[in-house]
Amino acid sequence: MRILKIATIAAVLSVPALAEAQIKQPGAHPRYSFELEPHFVFGWVGGPRFYGDEGIGAGLRASIPFIDNGPIDTINNNMGITFGLDYLYYDFDDCYYYGLNFNLCNNYDFDAHSFWLPVAMQWNFFVHRRISVFGEVGLAIEHVRYSFVQPCPPGIPGPYCEYDDSDTRIRFVFYPGARFMVADTVGITVRIGFPHLTAGVSFLL
Repeated sequence: MRILKIATIAAVLSVPALAEAQIKQPGAHPRYSFELEPHFVFGWVGGPRFYGDEGIGAGLRASIPFIDNGPIDTINNNMGITFGLDYLYYDFDDCYYYGLNFNLCNNYDFDAHSFWLPVAMQWNFFVHRRISVFGEVGLAIEHVRYSFVQPCPPGIPGPYCEYDDSDTRIRFVFYPGARFMVADTVGITVRIGFPHLTAGVSFLL
């Protein structure tokens, strides 16, 4: 039992040392030309107008490293460009439009479909043989198709009418995240960023 306790303490104390050793070994990371990552997406902030922030969906990300070891050549890091497509679905939020409460929401389906095309710079830091952390900063084209209600124009029966519309704009994106390798070329990738959270599987090709 004492030996088990000593081994456990030694293993816990050795984790920071292993991480430090790995980050201080320039180039000691998987060599890959392309990373493909299908993932689930959760939109937690910045949803389409008149809708809640919470959206769910799926996406695909591709990343291409263009600096194999750098831009800091004294640590274990690389840099690349990442791009892809994300889709999110949003429900209507609280049945409000211009401050007016509608009782129609129980009878109609008001929703939004959001498509994101992000392009960002990805900087990876390999802190362990199986763990890397990264940051992504860039821009995304967001295209949203949504339905909404508003007072009907003169000559149209009914107090409120349903309309469809779309909107396209440029959005800022920031994604800190981590990659946990379960094999030499396969890992679990998680982003906890703005405006989305993602979780998916990475394939290093």
